Amino acid sequence: MIRNLKVCGIFLGIIALLAFKQQNAEQEFITKAYMSNQYEIAVAKLASEKSKNDAVKTYSSMLIDDHQKQIGDLQKMAAAQGMTLVDGLDADHQKQWDKVNGADSTSFDRTFKDDAIASHQKAIALFEDASKNENIKNVELKNWIIGTLPGLKAHLDQARVLVAEDMTETAVSIPPHTLGSLNK
Repeated sequence: MIRNLKVCGIFLGIIALLAFKQQNAEQEFITKAYMSNQYEIAVAKLASEKSKNDAVKTYSSMLIDDHQKQIGDLQKMAAAQGMTLVDGLDADHQKQWDKVNGADSTSFDRTFKDDAIASHQKAIALFEDASKNENIKNVELKNWIIGTLPGLKAHLDQARVLVAEDMTETAVSIPPHTLGSLNK
């Protein structure tokens, strides 16, 4: 009898550990994705205020719209899991925002473009890792992650061809087929 209780206790402990690991992976992803989206919105708002370039303004406006939609989706999923998300930038994102904000008017657009490329590369890596993470079992979350990736990749492609006053590339605007491509 005691032996059976020990076996049951071990079995229940393993189940609890697996459930905690799954919940932890889902919460960790949601928290990181939420912060990433808050950052994209904050830096895009900065660009819409500081840039004089129409292509940068169009791109930043699209980022704001698309990432606000992602924020709304993440808030709903977090609420369903009983999570509370923290508004505002963490120290790392604030430092990066300060760097972009500190760029002078002659290098702002280039700094914003470089930042958009780097931040979207990080976001894509986060989403790709999560799409393969076996500890994320929530089907709605997993489908959302997979469905959001193409839009993030489009944002990266758009940032790469973005041309601003102080840039030497030959492209002059965001490809129209990629505008507003996130989770319609």
